[in-house]
Amino acid sequence: MEQIERQDLQHIVKDGDVIGVAALTVSNLPAELLRNVLEAYDKTGSPKGLTFINANDISSMGIEPELDDFVERGMISRIIMSIMTASPKTADAIKNNEIEAYFLPQGVIATHYRQTNSILPGVITKIGLNTTIDPRYKGGRTNDKTTEQLVTFLNIESEDYLHYQLPPVDVALLRGTYADAQGNIYVSQEAYLSEGYSIALNAKSTHGTVVVQVKEIIDTPDLNPDDVFIPGSLVDYIYVAGDSKHHRQLIQTHYDPVFSGEATTNERIDPPLPFNTRKTILRRAAQFLNEGDTISIGFGINNELSNLLYEENVEHQVQPVQDIGIFGGFIGSGKHFGMNANFDFRLRHDQTWDFIYNGGISVAYLSFAEIDQYGNVNVSYFGNRMNGCGGFIDISQSVQRIIFSGSLVARSQLTIKDEQLEVIEEGTTQKFIPEVSNIDFNASYAKTLNQEVYIVTDRAVFELRNEGLTLIEIAPGLNLEKDVIQQMGFKPLIAKDLKTIDHTIYQEQWGLLAQSIH
Repeated sequence: MEQIERQDLQHIVKDGDVIGVAALTVSNLPAELLRNVLEAYDKTGSPKGLTFINANDISSMGIEPELDDFVERGMISRIIMSIMTASPKTADAIKNNEIEAYFLPQGVIATHYRQTNSILPGVITKIGLNTTIDPRYKGGRTNDKTTEQLVTFLNIESEDYLHYQLPPVDVALLRGTYADAQGNIYVSQEAYLSEGYSIALNAKSTHGTVVVQVKEIIDTPDLNPDDVFIPGSLVDYIYVAGDSKHHRQLIQTHYDPVFSGEATTNERIDPPLPFNTRKTILRRAAQFLNEGDTISIGFGINNELSNLLYEENVEHQVQPVQDIGIFGGFIGSGKHFGMNANFDFRLRHDQTWDFIYNGGISVAYLSFAEIDQYGNVNVSYFGNRMNGCGGFIDISQSVQRIIFSGSLVARSQLTIKDEQLEVIEEGTTQKFIPEVSNIDFNASYAKTLNQEVYIVTDRAVFELRNEGLTLIEIAPGLNLEKDVIQQMGFKPLIAKDLKTIDHTIYQEQWGLLAQSIH
């Protein structure tokens, strides 16, 4: 292990290198390392032609270096990631065929590092079959410039699989809280336990370089060897951040021990959810919970489910899980995203996917952008947006019970009065359409997996049955034809015993979720 200064980085990152980063927004982001790489390019015109691999999104609202900073300089030739939510220049570069780009399942990216080396052949898995990731569809490729197949189709003993072969990491740019004198890395103050160890393994397996940004190097007998996150034998260089502002724990704070599990809090991270149709969607969706469920909480509306569980005093009956490695506790949402507190325990990001792939999740709460007449779901590409699939595909193909949640029509205005729903103004965009252009969830494949699938909207509840997508409940106060069927791009099957959604969820004060969990 060698300690380096900022000027040394220009000799480490070279043209054409594959860069491995393990971060979520600014959490675990080696921001000062990335800033120094940008400065080196501004001075010398190098490094360029880089490939960035990152399982999560590293957008930072302009607080720290992010993808857009590299793309606008022309430094990146290819990106491999699962999700991209706030990098408009990168999205434009992809749409304009200026760079190659792959959106692959988050769990596959996070776990592939330790499965891709001279001994192991890369990831062979069923995750991604019959979706946009399958090479029989798009193979995860986003534009015409992206021609190389990183995903191939295999049939092994009459079973279908996908084979993911991602390029090895030349330079791992990672982060920890501290390093000791031997170069061992500790992450005691981080809000997110990344897949950094696996990236370091991948780099070392092909004689790549591992650089880790830390707050300081410490040498004290109080260090617990069980707390080592990355062994020093995997670390080539340590970089001590010269400015703590480039070592933020979260976008919202430089450091708070609550969010790294070093302390607990009696205060709610989020205020209680306002009473509106968004809240009634969550209430109806939560009625599908069973006692002891481990719940995968997705992004979008379902990120607010933890808030509802606490409001209803049932948080002890189930365990919410975020695929970034948070188990239990209060999961922050909206502007408090990433601010998770009082959790039961944490796992490394890649270990969390091991948990999910092996049946650790009993029910998944997922959002949707579009749903078609067959029950297929699109979350990656809609309108002018290019988001990627994140962990949606991994999760939706690894659990037996799925609850999709969202509004029936985008940007409509509804009101609740006397425990009934009323449409004030119709929306502008249908979300239930004849056929989705991009398949992230394949309904026909889900049936072969015997999955239990429900779709909860503000106006109606649907079930994916063998005979097709079936409307099973309608909100009280609505007209079936005018307010539901006419607002869809197709006519769903309608259950013979069509029911009205439980009217009690339309009360401002509810408190009845515990009665539904059994």
